[in-house]
Amino acid sequence: MLRYNPEKFASLSESDIGQRLWSFLTRAETIARLETASELGKPAVEGIEEQLLEEFREEALADRTKQMIGHMVRQIMEQRDWILDQTDVKVQSVPFSKAARYRRPDWHTFHAFRNSDDPRDVAITDRRQNAKLPPEVRWTYYATFASPLKASVAFGIRDMNKLRQHVGTHGFQRMRIQRVLRRA
Repeated sequence: MLRYNPEKFASLSESDIGQRLWSFLTRAETIARLETASELGKPAVEGIEEQLLEEFREEALADRTKQMIGHMVRQIMEQRDWILDQTDVKVQSVPFSKAARYRRPDWHTFHAFRNSDDPRDVAITDRRQNAKLPPEVRWTYYATFASPLKASVAFGIRDMNKLRQHVGTHGFQRMRIQRVLRRA
């Protein structure tokens, strides 16, 4: 049973819209959408935008209501063992312009850069801005990943802790991505 501690949203959460929003957000299908968006590295609320607007229409557009939705979503996600990864992630949609992104506790966010002359030559760092990269080539941003599954499939990384240690010591991990042949 999920619990909501309204804190600064006490009066709004007790209103009709507050009660209906909590009921909507705690439905199994809504939680599945929040978690799916998070698994894809997106802010959780991106997974429920259409359903939220369909059910609440203009009621979901008030700034204070959107703030309470974010507050409620955070408590739902944390009670389901997700942790806050980043706040104020830009979202280009209606009704949200910024939202929070969540990750699993065993996930660590990394950023991959490609050698502009050889796209199979990749450097992985723990920061996107001001990343420490090998100096002899020009690097272009390629992707962000956090889940061990994405690390394994996309980059052949089998041990995220080992990668984290190497990046922590050296600032980056350089690797060659092997070409994957398609099945005939």
